[in-house]
Amino acid sequence: MSDRPRIVIDREGKLHADDGARRRLARRAGDFELAAVLPGLVFMLEKDGPKVAMAGEILTRMTVMEIGNMIASAAWRGELHVIGEHHRAMRFDQGALKGARSNAPDDRLGEVLFRGGVLTRAQVREIAEKVGPDMRFGELCVKGGYVDAGELYTYLQKQAQDVFFNALIVDEGAYVFVVGDEVAADESTTLHLPVQSLLMEGVQRIDEMVLFRDKIPHAELCPKRRTDAPEPKKLDDAALKVLDLTDGRRTIDDIARETALGEFVTTKAVYHLLQQKQIELKTPSNLDPDAVRTLVGRFNDVLQDIFMAVATYGGLEQTRMTLDAWIQGSGYGPYFGEGVDEFGTIEAERVVSALEGVETERPLEALHQALHELAAFALFSATTALPRDQELTLARDVNARLKVIRVG
Repeated sequence: MSDRPRIVIDREGKLHADDGARRRLARRAGDFELAAVLPGLVFMLEKDGPKVAMAGEILTRMTVMEIGNMIASAAWRGELHVIGEHHRAMRFDQGALKGARSNAPDDRLGEVLFRGGVLTRAQVREIAEKVGPDMRFGELCVKGGYVDAGELYTYLQKQAQDVFFNALIVDEGAYVFVVGDEVAADESTTLHLPVQSLLMEGVQRIDEMVLFRDKIPHAELCPKRRTDAPEPKKLDDAALKVLDLTDGRRTIDDIARETALGEFVTTKAVYHLLQQKQIELKTPSNLDPDAVRTLVGRFNDVLQDIFMAVATYGGLEQTRMTLDAWIQGSGYGPYFGEGVDEFGTIEAERVVSALEGVETERPLEALHQALHELAAFALFSATTALPRDQELTLARDVNARLKVIRVG
């Protein structure tokens, strides 16, 4: 890994560390012994520190898998550190995973509870702010009534499994397995998850995710029911739960959270639904409903003023009929409705609802163009009902106001 902190050893045996290396070494100050010096390798051990049974470089995605299998087969007791982009540590004893910790944001208990549908994003932030030396995140969740002790234990198991599975797919970095009774002695929560079972599930997940990613590149896609879907074959409970929430708006991540199935099981269900041609995948809408309401409101102000000017000269009903006919003939009816109301305006909520079902990269820009066309035709329709001088005055005012209505 080219971005690792560097230490240079000169010909006199002196060490020169860069800033990153100095910061990391400072956190591990102590008395170290030089255990081995080999071509390409310098190995040091802290005097009276934990014993190192294995250490090395992660060469492929199978490296951590092979190390985990070795630990499980020999029923070794100790802690495996996997250091890649993040640092994950897992405690083993008697062929079981006894605990795990990680500095990866996605491995935090709050994220596990969020993905499980237990906490909202705001609740995760609120609880995290209260965490301190005397009160852990899980304890605060129990105290706040979000989970009971049994549910918390289940989610701690889920968290440890996630750390384990995420460690298995690290394909670049280093690993260290340390042994000794003092390893992670401060851990208060002890689990017991058979490592061989976790390894088998890990292999399955890795193989299947490679298969899934060919059709489902990421979890931010939105499953949408197909209108031409055939009669489905037998679907398992997970697929039925996913299909029930498939609406073209929820992402795979959203569905995984609402069903509490997790990303892997949800992705697997989506894959099978795709195979049965029950759904299709679409990119999530980048529509901002509030921005739509604001844009429609600004154009409605212009339309309302046009109608007020027409009403003064008695041509209101004819102008409305002409504008309604244009809306239907232009193809904008699904977005603007049957026509304008008595004030010459359109319903913002209808526009929001209609645009949410449209697949376009720039929905706001498309709406901006459509509203400009609507306002331009409304102004044109008003000309037959207004005297020439009033027509010119209104046109100047409307065009000046339309110029300053911009998107973004």
